Amino acid sequence: MSFYRIKQFWWAISCHFKKIDKNFINKYLNEEEKKIFNKLRKSDKHHSIRVSKDALAMLEVSVDKESIDQDKFAKVALLHDIGKSEGSLNTIEKSIMVLLDKSTKGRIRKYNNIKVIDAYYNHAQKGVNILKKYNYSKDFLDVIEKHHTNVPIDNKMLKILKYSDDKN
Repeated sequence: MSFYRIKQFWWAISCHFKKIDKNFINKYLNEEEKKIFNKLRKSDKHHSIRVSKDALAMLEVSVDKESIDQDKFAKVALLHDIGKSEGSLNTIEKSIMVLLDKSTKGRIRKYNNIKVIDAYYNHAQKGVNILKKYNYSKDFLDVIEKHHTNVPIDNKMLKILKYSDDKN
Protein backbone atom coordinates (compact mmCIF):
# COMPACT_ATOMS: atom_id res chain seq x y z
CA MET A 1 0.00 0.00 0.00
CA SER A 2 2.68 2.53 0.95
CA PHE A 3 4.66 1.80 -2.23
CA TYR A 4 1.59 2.75 -4.28
CA ARG A 5 1.25 5.98 -2.33
CA ILE A 6 4.87 6.87 -3.01
CA LYS A 7 4.34 6.10 -6.69
CA GLN A 8 1.18 8.24 -6.74
CA PHE A 9 3.07 11.10 -5.11
CA TRP A 10 5.79 10.84 -7.76
CA TRP A 11 3.22 10.78 -10.57
CA ALA A 12 1.56 13.89 -9.15
CA ILE A 13 4.89 15.74 -8.99
CA SER A 14 6.19 14.59 -12.37
CA CYS A 15 2.95 15.01 -14.34
CA HIS A 16 3.69 18.68 -14.96
CA PHE A 17 6.44 17.61 -17.36
CA LYS A 18 4.31 15.17 -19.35
CA LYS A 19 1.84 15.81 -22.12
CA ILE A 20 -1.78 14.78 -21.77
CA ASP A 21 -2.69 11.84 -24.06
CA LYS A 22 -5.17 13.77 -26.19
CA ASN A 23 -5.59 10.93 -28.65
CA PHE A 24 -6.96 8.72 -25.88
CA ILE A 25 -9.28 11.48 -24.66
CA ASN A 26 -10.50 12.24 -28.20
CA LYS A 27 -11.26 8.56 -28.76
CA TYR A 28 -13.68 8.29 -25.85
CA LEU A 29 -14.98 11.77 -24.93
CA ASN A 30 -17.20 14.06 -26.97
CA GLU A 31 -16.63 17.83 -27.08
CA GLU A 32 -18.85 18.59 -24.08
CA GLU A 33 -17.18 15.87 -22.01
CA LYS A 34 -13.75 17.20 -22.97
CA LYS A 35 -14.76 20.63 -21.65
CA ILE A 36 -15.73 19.04 -18.33
CA PHE A 37 -12.60 16.87 -18.27
CA ASN A 38 -10.36 19.86 -18.94
CA LYS A 39 -11.53 21.50 -15.70
CA LEU A 40 -9.48 18.92 -13.79
CA ARG A 41 -5.94 19.61 -12.59
CA LYS A 42 -3.27 18.18 -14.85
CA SER A 43 -2.37 15.55 -12.24
CA ASP A 44 -6.03 14.46 -12.04
CA LYS A 45 -6.23 14.23 -15.84
CA HIS A 46 -3.16 11.99 -15.95
CA HIS A 47 -4.59 9.90 -13.12
CA SER A 48 -7.93 9.46 -14.90
CA ILE A 49 -6.22 8.46 -18.14
CA ARG A 50 -4.07 5.87 -16.31
CA VAL A 51 -7.17 4.52 -14.54
CA SER A 52 -9.06 4.28 -17.82
CA LYS A 53 -6.23 2.54 -19.67
CA ASP A 54 -5.69 0.06 -16.83
CA ALA A 55 -9.42 -0.60 -16.53
CA LEU A 56 -9.67 -1.30 -20.26
CA ALA A 57 -6.66 -3.64 -20.08
CA MET A 58 -8.28 -5.53 -17.20
CA LEU A 59 -11.56 -5.70 -19.09
CA GLU A 60 -9.76 -7.13 -22.12
CA VAL A 61 -8.57 -10.19 -20.17
CA SER A 62 -11.86 -10.57 -18.28
CA VAL A 63 -13.87 -13.72 -18.83
CA ASP A 64 -17.12 -11.84 -19.40
CA LYS A 65 -15.73 -8.81 -21.24
CA GLU A 66 -18.66 -8.82 -23.68
CA SER A 67 -21.01 -7.83 -20.86
CA ILE A 68 -19.43 -4.35 -20.59
CA ASP A 69 -19.39 -1.75 -23.34
CA GLN A 70 -15.72 -0.79 -23.75
CA ASP A 71 -16.37 2.78 -24.92
CA LYS A 72 -18.79 3.45 -22.08
CA PHE A 73 -16.34 1.96 -19.59
CA ALA A 74 -13.45 4.10 -20.87
CA LYS A 75 -15.68 7.16 -20.55
CA VAL A 76 -16.80 6.38 -16.99
CA ALA A 77 -13.17 5.78 -16.00
CA LEU A 78 -12.06 9.07 -17.55
CA LEU A 79 -14.85 10.95 -15.77
CA HIS A 80 -14.79 9.07 -12.44
CA ASP A 81 -13.03 11.92 -10.58
CA ILE A 82 -14.75 14.81 -12.33
CA GLY A 83 -16.09 16.01 -8.97
CA LYS A 84 -12.53 17.09 -8.16
CA SER A 85 -13.01 19.93 -10.62
CA GLU A 86 -15.17 21.61 -7.96
CA GLY A 87 -12.54 21.52 -5.27
CA SER A 88 -9.31 19.87 -6.25
CA LEU A 89 -6.48 19.28 -3.83
CA ASN A 90 -2.89 20.05 -4.66
CA THR A 91 -0.29 17.32 -4.18
CA ILE A 92 0.64 18.36 -0.64
CA GLU A 93 -3.00 18.67 0.50
CA LYS A 94 -3.82 15.27 -1.00
CA SER A 95 -0.79 13.70 0.70
CA ILE A 96 -1.80 15.17 4.06
CA MET A 97 -5.37 13.94 3.61
CA VAL A 98 -4.17 10.41 2.79
CA LEU A 99 -2.10 10.39 5.98
CA LEU A 100 -4.93 11.86 8.08
CA ASP A 101 -7.45 9.41 6.65
CA LYS A 102 -5.17 6.48 7.44
CA SER A 103 -4.17 7.68 10.91
CA THR A 104 -7.74 8.54 11.96
CA LYS A 105 -9.22 5.47 10.22
CA GLY A 106 -11.53 7.79 8.31
CA ARG A 107 -12.93 9.54 11.36
CA ILE A 108 -11.74 12.88 10.01
CA ARG A 109 -14.52 12.58 7.41
CA LYS A 110 -16.99 14.11 9.87
CA TYR A 111 -15.22 17.48 9.49
CA ASN A 112 -16.43 17.89 5.93
CA ASN A 113 -17.26 21.54 6.58
CA ILE A 114 -13.53 22.07 5.96
CA LYS A 115 -13.00 22.53 2.21
CA VAL A 116 -10.00 20.18 1.89
CA ILE A 117 -11.75 17.38 3.76
CA ASP A 118 -14.94 17.90 1.77
CA ALA A 119 -13.04 17.76 -1.52
CA TYR A 120 -11.19 14.61 -0.51
CA TYR A 121 -14.21 12.62 0.65
CA ASN A 122 -17.09 13.96 -1.44
CA HIS A 123 -15.72 14.30 -4.96
CA ALA A 124 -17.63 11.20 -6.13
CA GLN A 125 -21.02 12.68 -5.19
CA LYS A 126 -19.99 16.06 -6.64
CA GLY A 127 -19.11 14.27 -9.87
CA VAL A 128 -22.54 12.66 -10.03
CA ASN A 129 -24.13 16.08 -9.48
CA ILE A 130 -22.10 17.54 -12.35
CA LEU A 131 -22.87 14.67 -14.72
CA LYS A 132 -26.61 14.32 -13.93
CA LYS A 133 -27.46 17.17 -16.26
CA TYR A 134 -25.92 15.29 -19.21
CA ASN A 135 -28.39 12.39 -19.09
CA TYR A 136 -25.99 9.56 -18.34
CA SER A 137 -27.53 6.24 -17.38
CA LYS A 138 -28.13 5.29 -13.77
CA ASP A 139 -25.48 2.55 -13.86
CA PHE A 140 -22.91 5.02 -15.30
CA LEU A 141 -23.59 7.47 -12.44
CA ASP A 142 -23.69 4.67 -9.84
CA VAL A 143 -20.18 3.58 -10.76
CA ILE A 144 -18.90 7.13 -10.29
CA GLU A 145 -20.83 7.62 -7.06
CA LYS A 146 -19.66 4.36 -5.48
CA HIS A 147 -16.04 4.21 -6.61
CA HIS A 148 -14.82 5.06 -3.10
CA THR A 149 -17.33 3.11 -1.02
CA ASN A 150 -16.40 0.04 0.98
CA VAL A 151 -19.59 -1.92 0.47
CA PRO A 152 -19.70 -5.34 -1.20
CA ILE A 153 -19.71 -4.93 -4.98
CA ASP A 154 -21.63 -7.03 -7.46
CA ASN A 155 -21.04 -4.64 -10.38
CA LYS A 156 -18.17 -5.80 -12.62
CA MET A 157 -17.53 -2.31 -14.01
CA LEU A 158 -17.31 -0.86 -10.51
CA LYS A 159 -14.99 -3.64 -9.31
CA ILE A 160 -12.55 -3.04 -12.14
CA LEU A 161 -12.72 0.74 -11.78
CA LYS A 162 -12.09 0.59 -8.02
CA TYR A 163 -9.10 -1.70 -8.52
CA SER A 164 -7.66 0.47 -11.29
CA ASP A 165 -8.27 3.64 -9.29
CA ASP A 166 -6.57 2.23 -6.19
CA LYS A 167 -3.64 1.06 -8.29
CA ASN A 168 -3.17 4.48 -9.87
